[in-house]
Amino acid sequence: MRPRVARPDRRTHAGRDALELFVLAPEPDSAGASLVASFRNARVLAPFPRRGGEAGARWQRIIRAHEKTLAFLDGRAPAMPDAKELRALGRDLFETLLPGDVRRLYDSARSLQPDGILDVVLTSMIDWVADKPWELAFDPARREFLATSCVNIVRNVFTAVPAERPARRAGRLRVLVVSSRPHGLPPVAAREETARLRAAFRELVDAGLARIEPLPRATPEKLQRRLAEGRVDVLHFIGHGAFDAERNEGSVLMEDATGRPRPLAFESFRQIVCRRGLRLVFLNACETGRGGRSDWNRGVAPALLAAGLPAVVANQYSVLDAAATAFAADFYAQLARGKALADAAREARLAVGREQGTSGIDWAVPVLFARDPREALR
Repeated sequence: MRPRVARPDRRTHAGRDALELFVLAPEPDSAGASLVASFRNARVLAPFPRRGGEAGARWQRIIRAHEKTLAFLDGRAPAMPDAKELRALGRDLFETLLPGDVRRLYDSARSLQPDGILDVVLTSMIDWVADKPWELAFDPARREFLATSCVNIVRNVFTAVPAERPARRAGRLRVLVVSSRPHGLPPVAAREETARLRAAFRELVDAGLARIEPLPRATPEKLQRRLAEGRVDVLHFIGHGAFDAERNEGSVLMEDATGRPRPLAFESFRQIVCRRGLRLVFLNACETGRGGRSDWNRGVAPALLAAGLPAVVANQYSVLDAAATAFAADFYAQLARGKALADAAREARLAVGREQGTSGIDWAVPVLFARDPREALR
């Protein structure tokens, strides 16, 4: 007899409307950018100043805190912002993202959610604006980080490519767990993470509704051959990523035939992964969530979403193995219960905060890129 599997809670998939925020780049003959906010049938337009006055001062503080964080993670600074500094950064991010009428629409949108949770989808035409850690936005009135309270922060990209809509296949949900551990690079917790993913899907696997398929010691050739065979719904990558600021491009680090590192730039990785019928790509690799400062879509995750993938999870900074594994395990556990992508990401942030503490940034490192935050795997 097959074990009984709980039905997905469809109430988490419907009845909720997203607040869409669009940062529009200035026209050639215009001095200022604009922020358009959209919720249901309401639209507001607000200036989005980047220089001068209080807005310019806020941006200077945001940039300094962001650069300090990057310098610490790159080993160029002795410390990253402490808890007080992170809250100050979060307050500046909150006030920058929700000015004037946009704040009023945001407050209304929160109050109208049937379950008290609001999806906020951010898209920016200005690349260096998109590159900032908006997941750290902090509401000083409610004294809470949005992403760990009642707000799901989701990223989108500007692209002319419509999102793929893979048909829901009959039979088992297939999760391909790809791991790559090139010689000479720090080890990754591939076995532990795979085990925790199996645990997250155990009920579905036992019921014949899901399958976890490992692809260890993956090379680009092995990955391409497996995806060409088809019938993969979720691609989960465990390994290393990098962002080259000089070349302004992201990459994943895979193995060659001898086990040595083989960087795979965003374009090559995109060509291998896209148009395979995937519903989700999860990149548990450092810096795969970053984008180019002069072309945001040259980052690995933004490039995949821009090419039509429905959803990508990636890390915007370096992240501890323990935190990355905790996030992935809880994220998939929530998806297995029928949660929508945005809800699963928020619950996973709470899990990281529970295990790693909330004084650091590990809970804010993962980024969800999605065309539809209400999408679910079940």
